Amino acid sequence: MFRLDSKKVIVAVVPFFILLIAWMLAMGTFVSKNELNAIFITIPYIFAFFAMVLSVWFQHSRVFYSVCVILFSVAVLSNPGRLNHKAFRNGISIILPIVFIILAIVEERGVISKHGLFKGLVVTALVLVVVLDSGNVNQMFGKLKPMEFMLRDVENVQGIPVLSVLLFFACLCVLLARFLLRSSNMDMAFTGATLGCFIILHFTGFPDVLALFSSAVFLIFVIALFEASYSLAFNDALTGLLSRRAMEQEFLRIGSRYTLAMVDIDFFKQVNDRFGHQVGDEVLRMVASCLKKYVRGGKVFRYGGEEFVIIFPRKTIKETLQILERARRGIQGRPFVIRGPNRPKRKPKNGKLPPGSNEKIRITVSIGVAEKTEKMRNRTDAEIIEMADKAVYQAKANGRNCIVY
Repeated sequence: MFRLDSKKVIVAVVPFFILLIAWMLAMGTFVSKNELNAIFITIPYIFAFFAMVLSVWFQHSRVFYSVCVILFSVAVLSNPGRLNHKAFRNGISIILPIVFIILAIVEERGVISKHGLFKGLVVTALVLVVVLDSGNVNQMFGKLKPMEFMLRDVENVQGIPVLSVLLFFACLCVLLARFLLRSSNMDMAFTGATLGCFIILHFTGFPDVLALFSSAVFLIFVIALFEASYSLAFNDALTGLLSRRAMEQEFLRIGSRYTLAMVDIDFFKQVNDRFGHQVGDEVLRMVASCLKKYVRGGKVFRYGGEEFVIIFPRKTIKETLQILERARRGIQGRPFVIRGPNRPKRKPKNGKLPPGSNEKIRITVSIGVAEKTEKMRNRTDAEIIEMADKAVYQAKANGRNCIVY
């Protein structure tokens, strides 16, 4: 069953909320245009500076080069006398979505690396095409402007080439598809930034609107970088579960009444020794996905190695046993298939695989449970973990694949 993650929903909505606020400000909903000109004219550069510093610090080359291109574009569009304004706007409207698509599909390997520098060279080359040959770009693609008929009553609003609109639409589709497939909040930030740039290109005749929406785009990146750093600190990269540090933070919030379950994968060392660490990692991911699927009313954490911790706030052991038993049976009943070395890359036409193509193993877990009550207020959280750990050892002694409390 699909489970709605409220945190991911909030993070996904934030970019569009920021753009909405920028739109309301630009339309003069909150303050006058004179105030906007005075307040927001330098803010884009401040946000861009923070976004660039954070992207270098956290090694996000996609954000770094996107911010550089957008900042350069905004600087040129804000000073129309320096270049052929119309030609540059039409050219950059084609280049921006191409840059976003390229940065979306390439692997993130940091800013200060040969891969990061190569991305920078590609992006720089695309921008230089517009700067050095903007006249030809404008002549090729600058004739059709489909947005003008929608905004023709607004003075100074200009359309962009049809090709640009199609590229922006394709870019949004790619980014949304990546977000749905990977649940990456950075992809959603790029989606919001792409939409913001699309709006900017239609309002280059309004300096205050240009400043507002460019500020919104850079702010989206700043928030996304902070969220990514938080996720790096509090989420386990291998399993996607909350990390041990997040568990320590949880103990500070839940009070003195909870039940804690320690989950240990049976014979995990033998799986690693026999099939290798790559298969071991797949086993960890499988168990993690089962725990996320079956556990209700509790938070699942990667404790370390093959161990997981589940914390049930304000629940007794009796209230959690049915949930834990369902999780134990779900893991036991889920077949784990190991691809053999002679398995063909494509399924044969007759549907039959050669002998030894696959090997199925059964994965089970032993679970130890401990409860902290009001009477145990003086017991530390570490002592409760130790109690659950001892229960796990007892479950192992009882034959494994069981729950002890």
